Amino acid sequence: MGTGNRSSGTAPALPAVAGCLLLLILTTAPPRRSSLPCEIRSDDLPAASEQKGPLEAVTAARSGAPEGMVPIPGGTFLMGIDASEIPALAELGSEVPHMSVDMARDWFGIETPEHRVVVEPFFMDTCEVTNREYAAFVEATGYEAEGPWHRYYDEDRLDHPVVEVSWHDALAYAEWAGKRLPTEAEWEYAARGGRQDVSWFPWGDTVDTEMANWREQGESFLAGLWRILGLRPMGTMPVGSHPPNGYRLQEMIGNVSEWCSDRFAPYPGGPDAGIYHEGEDLRMVRGGHWQSPNPVFIRLTARYASSAGEWERDRGFRCAADLPASAGLRSP
Repeated sequence: MGTGNRSSGTAPALPAVAGCLLLLILTTAPPRRSSLPCEIRSDDLPAASEQKGPLEAVTAARSGAPEGMVPIPGGTFLMGIDASEIPALAELGSEVPHMSVDMARDWFGIETPEHRVVVEPFFMDTCEVTNREYAAFVEATGYEAEGPWHRYYDEDRLDHPVVEVSWHDALAYAEWAGKRLPTEAEWEYAARGGRQDVSWFPWGDTVDTEMANWREQGESFLAGLWRILGLRPMGTMPVGSHPPNGYRLQEMIGNVSEWCSDRFAPYPGGPDAGIYHEGEDLRMVRGGHWQSPNPVFIRLTARYASSAGEWERDRGFRCAADLPASAGLRSP
């Protein structure tokens, strides 16, 4: 079910003029595998003597973290980007067809202006919700999902992130699990891993193909048509396949993009980039995914909007939960 470039975090959809000609024999490559599914628990956090910076505050609350979650200390951070950064984004995405400063302003203008946000302490899933976990929810409740999530559910993909779930499907799981979806501010704050010195990626401001699952080879015209028609072999990886960030969160960037709880809204004083539609329930999506053809689409601040009733084969989610105020977690 298509959502367009601003909702899926990819370059604009290429015209499917020759789409029918591609309905030939397509060999489906097996998904890339990892022998290490996400197994991080609260007890896996470093000892206090090994922790530095924001993780020092996490130690006090780790014993109370729900299984599969870690506490994120509260704090203040600068969310979004300054308009002066748009030319740098055009340069980062220079291999995207027709990229220019004007195009970058059109695509990424909704990330402006940079503004200060206060985030209260909360819990966050270390990994994206998996097929195994979503299947357990459906079996326990009889829930009838809007999205065809079961299309990519099999024994070989139990530890891959669930995909093709709508915002409603993600919310239903979160509520069943006693959790919620993260706000957009919580997501960006957590994705930074406690670092105030990075602008583009959790690991720094240089592209590193070993740190995230995205389409590093780019996207040709033919490959773009395959994507539009849904003929590209599934490319997710098992959760936990990449190094964690400073808060022990994995795959915040790449693999699958993630639903957030917020309705779409421009940042204070910022443009809506022409994607607001009166009466449509647009929800925020973050993180980029395995089909993102350029690193400019998987940055920490990249934000996209999609109808709450739509789903994609490169979109999933993770959950958040409130952390008791008594925990006293707050970064300086």
